[in-house]
Amino acid sequence: MQQFLSQRRNVAISAVATVVVLAAIAWVVLGNRHGANASHQAVGVAVACGTPIPTSTLQHFTVAAAQSSATYSVKENLILGGVGDRTTVGTTPGVAGDFFIRTTPSPLVAQVRLTIDLTKLTTDSSQRDRFVRQNYLQTDQFPTAEFNSTCVNGLPATVSDGQDLSFQLVGNLSLHGKVNQETFTVKGKVAGSTITGTATTDIFMTDFGIQPPDIANFAIADNKVTLTLTFTAQQG
Repeated sequence: MQQFLSQRRNVAISAVATVVVLAAIAWVVLGNRHGANASHQAVGVAVACGTPIPTSTLQHFTVAAAQSSATYSVKENLILGGVGDRTTVGTTPGVAGDFFIRTTPSPLVAQVRLTIDLTKLTTDSSQRDRFVRQNYLQTDQFPTAEFNSTCVNGLPATVSDGQDLSFQLVGNLSLHGKVNQETFTVKGKVAGSTITGTATTDIFMTDFGIQPPDIANFAIADNKVTLTLTFTAQQG
């Protein structure tokens, strides 16, 4: 009997110890994760800078949808299963838009207008995709994200055909019924009648009225999301 009671006591102690350890891990991980998800102050709506340039003097380019895509990446933490931090990546081929440029005498980029189809976003999990679309992005009500530029900073003084260039593209991003200023870092080049490149920025879900996905405190996404547009545009 004494041996039986001793075994039961050891089992109980082990169970309590396990619970304590799990609780400690959860406290550390969740504390750090919720710290990363502290509230972020949105910048607000961007206003146009400079004097508008008549588009009749500029070259018009249209985004080639078949050769363009939009990607989001967000860190998430899965406490169970020992997975820890990982990055989830989602991509949509639904990118449309156009813009105007001038390469001489001084480079200029104007009126960048982009529309991203959020209903086509996919990751490595169709279950996650449905959950995010229905409960967070609410794509039935807000099927697209739209960007309209207001200002361009950091263009070089001159641009030659095929030259790599980088600049900052400022504008308003409309997402989930909210509008906020965002700044994309654009890298690309003009080669004849084709422009290729990428545009990247970090946004915060809460700026757009979206709460970072949190499933019972055991699967938590960061507030910060990296958006990357990979594009090809043709003149005309």
